[in-house]
Amino acid sequence: MSTQPTTSHCNIEFPTSPTWFRTLRQLIASATIQCGFSDREAGQVSMAVDEALSNIYRHGYHGSTEGRVRLTFTTLTTPLPTIRIVIEDDAKQVDTDIIQSRDLQDIKPGGLGVHLIQTVMDNATWVKRNEGGMKLTMSKSATKNSSHTLQSREKTHG
Repeated sequence: MSTQPTTSHCNIEFPTSPTWFRTLRQLIASATIQCGFSDREAGQVSMAVDEALSNIYRHGYHGSTEGRVRLTFTTLTTPLPTIRIVIEDDAKQVDTDIIQSRDLQDIKPGGLGVHLIQTVMDNATWVKRNEGGMKLTMSKSATKNSSHTLQSREKTHG
């Protein structure tokens, strides 16, 4: 068995239409599982991506389906399966100082997307793009138990 890291990339560009979000959730969950994450972790990652896309749609493009979003999914398989997801848009730029989780004691509908993203992912950073719009970079490594799950799947299907 090789210990050489394996990387792969997937790039997709799509309109800011919520009808695309379900397809992208399924794609992210499936790709994350293929990388060696557990079903639970894959669900969490796809939920974080969905929150990010929803925020772009609502706050960046103000509900317009005319905008575009680019998503890059990168994997590194050694030593633990790790993913990096970069989401870029051309929407109105946001002051990165205001992108933060709200106080969980402040009970009201909505506003928990940033908290969810920061809780689920190992790292999440928002930056303004020089060309306009925003760039969110998120990464997460699978737990050790997840890599055992991948080895079991490979033995079963391999």
